[in-house]
Amino acid sequence: MMKMVTTVILLMLSTGMLQAADEIPGNQALVAAVSLGEVQRVGDLLAQGGDVNGTNRAGRSLLHLAAFNGNSRTVRILLAAGADPNVTGPGGNTPLMDAAAYGHLEVVRLLVQRGAELNKADTSGATALALAKRGGHDAVEGFLKERGASETASDSQSNP
Repeated sequence: MMKMVTTVILLMLSTGMLQAADEIPGNQALVAAVSLGEVQRVGDLLAQGGDVNGTNRAGRSLLHLAAFNGNSRTVRILLAAGADPNVTGPGGNTPLMDAAAYGHLEVVRLLVQRGAELNKADTSGATALALAKRGGHDAVEGFLKERGASETASDSQSNP
């Protein structure tokens, strides 16, 4: 079975259906490495001048992708390289909102430690706390409440 999979992948590479990461143009290699959680590759690509605040084709930042996937090691590397913890995506969501919505407590902690805005709301008015609550992520919800997070956009606007 493994031999067949390897053969198919090699065939796809040779016909151009797949590209090796080194052949992917621009920031796409970095997007792919972050999406796959390839921590060493992310570090290498950043060291080679990859844009730490780059985005995928949908406009989601590298930090959004890592937070969404709950990959704390990749989040650490991106933050250490200068990624903006408050970058907003197409719907106004932040990496903190993505991590909170999917219950990734360690990533939520990392982002908060690095200055992520607790009470920022997306275009629908949802905050990270509201998204954690909606997802039933009690540990994330408790952590955010301890830090003073608000559940609604109106609350977040009244809290500095």
